[in-house]
Amino acid sequence: MRKTSMTTIGLAMLVLSLGACGAEPDTTEPQVAAIPGAATSAAPGATGANNAAVRQLPLGATMEEIDRAYDAYYACWTRNGVPSKPMPNGSPGGPLLSYKMDPKKYQPAVDACADQEPLNAPELDPQQNANFADDLREEKACIESHGIKMEIRGTGDDASLWAVDTKANIAKANSDEGMEFQRQCEISAFTQK
Repeated sequence: MRKTSMTTIGLAMLVLSLGACGAEPDTTEPQVAAIPGAATSAAPGATGANNAAVRQLPLGATMEEIDRAYDAYYACWTRNGVPSKPMPNGSPGGPLLSYKMDPKKYQPAVDACADQEPLNAPELDPQQNANFADDLREEKACIESHGIKMEIRGTGDDASLWAVDTKANIAKANSDEGMEFQRQCEISAFTQK
């Protein structure tokens, strides 16, 4: 999955949480936060194009949609043997934390769920969107016009937006208003003109 402005904030918070636990985050894993309302989970036995349609996130997916998609995806991990490990402070950590703590042990379970992993909107895929780099810069400018400082990390197919890591900026980016600005900017920037 690709990092997007909406998912970047959630991922950044996950990375910070894992860092606090002493876990080393895997930055190569997909970076999507939630899936559309229609894509709550793949039906048992769903395969091929039908399953891809169920897990496909729309452009501008809401956090609720993304959360539903990932909840279904992580439920598959749990069904395949990845436990929901608690955080050191006692709060729920979930199967992602368990995987991060022992990826070799749980990789077969994760692989068994590969066909249920949420997919970013095609517009957010540089392989499918020839204007991806320009659209990403347009999204960055739009978000920054709302007072949230962003930076583009990576190049080419690996380029993604991240909120500049200051306490105030992260708080603004994670606010309901900030998340809505990011969602609207994503839609505006990546809608084909």
